[in-house]
Amino acid sequence: MEELKRYFDSLQHPDVEAIANIRGRVLHSLQGYMLEAGFKQLMPVLMSPITDPLNHAVYPAEIKYEQRPLKLTASMIFHKQIALSAKGHDKIFIVAPNIRLEKAEIKDSQNHLLEFSQFDFEVRDASMTQVISLVDGLIKHVVKEVKLHCQAELTQMGRQLPDYDAPFPIYSSDELLAEHGPLFEKIMSEQSKTPFFVTNYKREFYDRENPERRGSYNNYDLIYPEGYGEGLSGAEREFEYEQILRRMHELSMDLTPFGNYLEAAKRGYLPPSAGGGLGIERFLKFISGKRQIRDVSLFDRSVGTDFLF
Repeated sequence: MEELKRYFDSLQHPDVEAIANIRGRVLHSLQGYMLEAGFKQLMPVLMSPITDPLNHAVYPAEIKYEQRPLKLTASMIFHKQIALSAKGHDKIFIVAPNIRLEKAEIKDSQNHLLEFSQFDFEVRDASMTQVISLVDGLIKHVVKEVKLHCQAELTQMGRQLPDYDAPFPIYSSDELLAEHGPLFEKIMSEQSKTPFFVTNYKREFYDRENPERRGSYNNYDLIYPEGYGEGLSGAEREFEYEQILRRMHELSMDLTPFGNYLEAAKRGYLPPSAGGGLGIERFLKFISGKRQIRDVSLFDRSVGTDFLF
């Protein structure tokens, strides 16, 4: 079977070891930075009655346990909100596996995985501005650590990472849309030499709508330069029952699976918070200078994969 031979031959490429070394340093640096900042690490949740509904169509990823339907985790957004109510859990992070069965006609294989890991974090009583500042420092720290400890690996792969000293620029999607049109993320990513943030996207109901300006949202994305595209999404969260309900009705969502979540909001159990989720494989792809996301994993889970193993 020629495909099998090509696969095992590819595992002997020197970049495989180099990427593994960088991956270890990236994970070590991400977790170390958060622990030093007083965050507590949670273990991931892999199945639940509810998960992130996402803002685009995916194939359902569901199982049954004794006739009870459960969803495989698309993101830990709801569990992050709930975990913040636990004693001493004001700042949390998780290295969280996510399952998103993307439709190949919607998503591309260069940047999208059906199964990926997300560095998820959430901060109680934080604002979008505060978590943007956190992300700015986190990304710079990891890049510096990789450059310090993995220079031989970067050199082997022909990758030169710059020093990021100035704060990453922050733009509004409104201004970029007016200037560049609907492909503003792609255009800006290709033109930029530094990561940057874009705020104000209309998407999932849990991203907080600005209470002083309806139709404006306190959320953000981090976009990598050099055409690498979006790497992290985050926001302040909706936590008030009536507002959550209104947002869900706007999207014509079925409220039935969310009964416990809505009841928790109604009783005031959900604290105000802000956070985000960093795609680890996308970050590794950017740092390593690879263009195909399948190239930073031993087992291909990109959109359209043949699932050889």
